[in-house]
Amino acid sequence: MRRALCCGGTPQNNGNERNTLATVDFFKAFNVMKKLNCFLSFILFFLVSNIYSQNLVPNPSFETITQCPVVESRIYYAPPWFQPSTWHGNVINSCTSDLFDTCGASITSQGIPQNINGYQYARTGIGYAGIIPYNDTLNAIEYLEVPLLDTLITNHTYCAEYYVSLANPYGEAISNMGAYFSVDSLLDATYLHAINYVTPQIENPLSNMLSDTLNWMLVSGSFIANGGEKFMTIGNFHLPATTHTVYINGGYNESYYYIDDVSVVDCGSVGIPEKTQTNYNVKLYPNPNNGNFAFEYHLEGNDAEIISIYDITGKLIRKLNFNSTNTSTSINASELDAGIYLYDVLINNTKVKTDKLIIIK
Repeated sequence: MRRALCCGGTPQNNGNERNTLATVDFFKAFNVMKKLNCFLSFILFFLVSNIYSQNLVPNPSFETITQCPVVESRIYYAPPWFQPSTWHGNVINSCTSDLFDTCGASITSQGIPQNINGYQYARTGIGYAGIIPYNDTLNAIEYLEVPLLDTLITNHTYCAEYYVSLANPYGEAISNMGAYFSVDSLLDATYLHAINYVTPQIENPLSNMLSDTLNWMLVSGSFIANGGEKFMTIGNFHLPATTHTVYINGGYNESYYYIDDVSVVDCGSVGIPEKTQTNYNVKLYPNPNNGNFAFEYHLEGNDAEIISIYDITGKLIRKLNFNSTNTSTSINASELDAGIYLYDVLINNTKVKTDKLIIIK
């Protein structure tokens, strides 16, 4: 019986040929599986690494709209944002909070940059919102509320921020702008009255008067969640009589603020898992600052320290290496925009600290 021939005509054993082909197929499949596993591992690593840096605010710049806001009181055109008032039975009929978009540029009422309340470009993108957080005679106060993309986790630290700009025809600037996080909505049946029965977790410092009509001003802070919070409400949580105000330009006796770029992130975890050590006394000061600050630290022997600074999305901004002992180093990061940043400290490849860096300009 003749044996089967390979391509070169050399006689081969059928059993050995089958074994050789099976071995080749096995290694081909093995290599494919290795590549697939590496890919899946990368995807998993990416998801785990970014889960804490996700912005939990949907439609944070008010740019996704159902229709162009050609008239006032249409914040619900930017879902899922709404005004938490049900005086007329629902948040649509009761709405007085505003939405502005470049689609209405030819209509001065709700356009960008020119609109019924003044002149301002969006901080980013093509849209922003607007509310009255203070009126000294009518107690007519407006809010913005939004359901978050996920519930907040018990004992996690969250960093929240948004930007405001005082509309230029309005003469009253205030400092009492904040944000309240709740398990359920703050829906209220009292028309436009102050929601002063809650304490906002985030509140602008009284000394930081929000009086700029040209630039966007940062309102920011961090807090530890009780757990289960699902809604964020933005506005002034004080009665007019207890609101800190200053009369600035001879305008209307009330405040009107444009609002843009709202962000809430879990800022308790960036980079590798944290291991607690407390004997290195790493400090950043001053904080908040204008982009110029210093790190004070103490290292022993051959200790090596790495300080990494991240933006609010988790992107690495700067990495600093130190190996001196018992000293401080000045940092010039004046090129960074105002906002909340995060930094972590690694000593001998062990994370000893994670905290926030706040830049105000």
